Amino acid sequence: MNSDALDEPESIGMLERDVPARLLDISRTGCLLESRQRLEDGTVAELRLQIEQDVFVDDVRVTRCVLVKGSGSVYLVGAEFLQTHRPGERSIRRAINGMLRGLVVGQNGRQTTNRAASGQNGNGNSAASPVINSVFSAGEKAS
Repeated sequence: MNSDALDEPESIGMLERDVPARLLDISRTGCLLESRQRLEDGTVAELRLQIEQDVFVDDVRVTRCVLVKGSGSVYLVGAEFLQTHRPGERSIRRAINGMLRGLVVGQNGRQTTNRAASGQNGNGNSAASPVINSVFSAGEKAS
């Protein structure tokens, strides 16, 4: 081993990849996703959720990834929200809390009633759930 190498600053890199996933369930502390790519338990990632035209982002840690039997290559991915910083305006955690209270903050910054959470549309009829797409940006330390 070269002793000069110990005196040099350590180079740490981050590998990123987008992993398309579908949101199946969500709570204040985490979510369940479906993906065609396996993710290692402990993987830390940035999760981006698109709800209609709004995009919300938070850091997550994969807590479990299991292959769905008979599906070929479909995985259920459990992820917990990490509290690496205070929830910002575009935070998934903040959006979920707002939805649970019946309010959603759109990109225009205005709060509106979350009719999907109440199960009603503007006509008093049942409303369909909002369209939600998600993408992991999974980061792994390069050695």
